[in-house]
Amino acid sequence: MMRTARDKSAPDKLAWAGVALFLAWTMRPVLGGWSGSVLGPFGGIDAMLQLGLLQWSTAHWWQPQVWLDLPIFYPLHGMLGCMDPLLGQAWLIWPLHILFHPTVSAQYNFAFLGSLALAAAGMAALWRAADGTWRGSGVAALALVGAPYTTAQLGHLNQLPPPGVLFVLAAVVMALKRRQEGCGSGPWWWLVGVGLVLQAAWGWYGFAYAVVGTAVLKICWLIGRVRAGDGLATCVMGPLRAAWLPATVTVLLVLVLAQPQLRLRRDYPQFTRSEVEVRLGSADIQHLLNRGAYRGRWSDWTGHGVQDPARHRDWVRQTLHPGWVSLALAVYGWRRRVGLGCRQRAAGHALLVMGAVGLVLAFGDSVGVPGTDFRLPLPLEWMRFLVPPFRAFRGAWRFSWLLTIAVAWWAAAGAAALTGESGRWRLLALPAVALMALMSLPMGVPAQAVPMTGRPLPAALQAAGPVLTLPGVVDEYAEDRSEALWMTRAQELAKPVTGGATGWVPPEIVAFRTATFACVGSDSLAVRFLRQAARAGIAEVEIALTPGDTAAGFWRAVLQRHGATPISGGDIPGHERYRMPTTDALNR
Repeated sequence: MMRTARDKSAPDKLAWAGVALFLAWTMRPVLGGWSGSVLGPFGGIDAMLQLGLLQWSTAHWWQPQVWLDLPIFYPLHGMLGCMDPLLGQAWLIWPLHILFHPTVSAQYNFAFLGSLALAAAGMAALWRAADGTWRGSGVAALALVGAPYTTAQLGHLNQLPPPGVLFVLAAVVMALKRRQEGCGSGPWWWLVGVGLVLQAAWGWYGFAYAVVGTAVLKICWLIGRVRAGDGLATCVMGPLRAAWLPATVTVLLVLVLAQPQLRLRRDYPQFTRSEVEVRLGSADIQHLLNRGAYRGRWSDWTGHGVQDPARHRDWVRQTLHPGWVSLALAVYGWRRRVGLGCRQRAAGHALLVMGAVGLVLAFGDSVGVPGTDFRLPLPLEWMRFLVPPFRAFRGAWRFSWLLTIAVAWWAAAGAAALTGESGRWRLLALPAVALMALMSLPMGVPAQAVPMTGRPLPAALQAAGPVLTLPGVVDEYAEDRSEALWMTRAQELAKPVTGGATGWVPPEIVAFRTATFACVGSDSLAVRFLRQAARAGIAEVEIALTPGDTAAGFWRAVLQRHGATPISGGDIPGHERYRMPTTDALNR
């Protein structure tokens, strides 16, 4: 019996429905509080930090001198370089920001949803660029956005599947394909450059993935053409002539975007990640089976699933598993690769090599030799030595996302092979896609309420000057949601604050936190600390009151005892504002 086009397209339609279901299900916890809550897995600290950062970049990206100076860690400048600035995400939601002035929570949720949707579109574009039909693109998209990697990154807006990487890889494939056909590839290399620049604005981890992926695809293409009988010089010089100008412009623009990090490196030579941090963020063999804390389990479907915080406690973040159904389809696609066209098969092989390179990089800078103290250097160690920007990456395991891309591509190939089969095998296509969609749904992801809008208060209620935020934390590993929210609060108060949270903490802030923490329990030390703060220009104090926090209670008592005046209006639940005590009051 002849199969109709509708029969062959049914798995792909189901896959795109699965993508839509995944997006809706993922955002389900915040649908009832879109303007006042965000997804907050793993304690929610990263989400609280990045929603304030997104607000800052959205409001100030077109003012470079303002944008560079985050309103945290007063009196330090240029703190934007401590983290991904979320510039690409800010551009994505800027029209909404201008037209509707949403809250910080709503902006974050729109950027979150848009990022996932763009990633699905990017994977579909990559599948199509490699001579795949649009009819198979939905499976590739579903396998990518629904991978365990995605659920492991739901607390990080900057670490969601970076869409720019996928569009860059698609443009590289098209450029090399056009070159092989003897056609002009220049426009595609310009698109590669645009994608790299946009990905640099989106997030630096993703930019690193894109650079590695581009290099691997080019090398694999070069080897393939030489083996086919083309001269090495011809294979090298042809793409070089077409790509040198786009590459030069791309490098210059990326250097412009990297100015916050370059300035910070100039001011702080120690701005890097230690070997200990890199190893803590690297993968090992056991993580190949780790599907993540928020991947659905049988207990979730029976109503007995564990909820946060017990769900993620003691659960490692390193998630290398690409998903069982995707992996099975990818293996089947590999077995049936003879049915692919020559160029499509070559692109699939190159993506597999790229995935293998990403997996090796995920294991970090070195691996221990069992039974000895010796560590065998891995490629990331040499990259950290030869390419200084790689020293800023501590989450080496995230390079495994390149493997996820490869598996998603081959899963689409496997689904296409199944739909093209005759007999009983083709009946497996629909159930496989349905199972992939159901297994991709994240479970137990909590919504975290955000007590701030991020909009500047009326002028009369804004802070009179820089604000001392208390009680403070002993070090960056003690940072919590309250500390991460100071960036949002600073934008409401329209003045910088001393608190905050970033990906890297400057030594001055380390010393400041140590001094703050040492004051707790000693009235004389606390008064001396407040006098120094007043001399540094601090005008107000705000305390984040957490139930059971003795440090917050101590500072509250000190301020009240020494004549600090409470400030009413513009306050938020769990916070109290005071005017800094006068010098006379502190000297008494």
